[in-house]
Amino acid sequence: MPLMKNINLLWIVIIVTYMIQTRFFEKMVGREQIVDSQTQEVNNSVHTKQGFTVHLAILYLLSWYLLIPFNKWIWSHNESHDFITRQQKELQDREDELDDLSEPIELPQTNTTSSSTTTTAPASLSSNISYFAKILIMSFFLAITVVTYTLGLGLSPSFDITLIQNCAFFEIVTLLYGVCSVSRNKNVFRNFLIMMVAVVSILIVSYTNATCNLLAGKMSVNKETKEVNDPWLFDRLKAGLITGLGSLAIGPFAVWCNQWFEDKSIKRADKIKINTKNLFYIPTVSILFLLPFLNLGNFGLIVEEYLAEPKFWLHLFVATVFGTLPNIIAIIKLNAYYPNEFITTCNLGVIIITGLFEWICESGHTVIVRWEVISYIFLSICTITLYFSLRGNLHA
Repeated sequence: MPLMKNINLLWIVIIVTYMIQTRFFEKMVGREQIVDSQTQEVNNSVHTKQGFTVHLAILYLLSWYLLIPFNKWIWSHNESHDFITRQQKELQDREDELDDLSEPIELPQTNTTSSSTTTTAPASLSSNISYFAKILIMSFFLAITVVTYTLGLGLSPSFDITLIQNCAFFEIVTLLYGVCSVSRNKNVFRNFLIMMVAVVSILIVSYTNATCNLLAGKMSVNKETKEVNDPWLFDRLKAGLITGLGSLAIGPFAVWCNQWFEDKSIKRADKIKINTKNLFYIPTVSILFLLPFLNLGNFGLIVEEYLAEPKFWLHLFVATVFGTLPNIIAIIKLNAYYPNEFITTCNLGVIIITGLFEWICESGHTVIVRWEVISYIFLSICTITLYFSLRGNLHA
């Protein structure tokens, strides 16, 4: 099996590249907390870098243009599938010719040139209007998802955003795939119960996360009022609300990608040209939606704090080359070769791997409680079960 068809490799690539992208985006727009090494208390003077979130969303959408030169390789599955289809059609035509011993009857042709030209123009015009209406709608939902993602990273730690966004992705995509008949109707009740256990496990993980941060010294307790001193409290609430609601927009986007741009009536070889146009129009229109929200008044400050720093370009390079681009390519390949609903297991995998990454890489500032471990165990069991239940068979 080629590497680009290996389901295990594609699954891991999607998870790892998403983590790389999120980590380095956080370094670019995230908040830097100052923790006292002796008392392990968070200093209330937190350095904020929230003026670049919309700009970062536009940079993320601009990175989609880098996929256009590799469009033939990205959608190579369309060419291979079309080649197999042509071979089967040629064999079928040969069989039909052998079975049909009668000569075809030629009917007199009428002059329909003038009528065909008059009907072609309105048909092409209506199809173009329909196509750009689809692009407009999809770009609107994509812009919402991307800008709320970057805004959340500017307000809250990346682990919180990863937890909220992937939970929302998992829930809305699973729901709409089932309602819109994009997914297979197989073992629906069993998979529903497993998904419910997974969502409850994520809820417990998010609930115990505050306790773990308190025990780890990332938050402190006011000795007079006995209240938790969390300098990010209201920002966490804003980030959770913004990212959670904005991430729901990916559901209609995913459904329409499968229904509109994977139309079975279109020859698969022609989809390369169509998807190339989509890669250009969708991010372009999304950027146009975000332009009114740019604050041009702080352009000088942005140049001084971001564009003039070599570290910024290094973070942007790593996030784009090792995060965004391979993440999008792996999602396209996984969605092409395997059932559409299987992509939702990647969201659960991201939450698990991110939690493990937090434990391993920040062991000195991380405390684990019993219920968090139990939740991750149940979440892992649900992910493995759904992984083998939804993967199906390799598409031709």
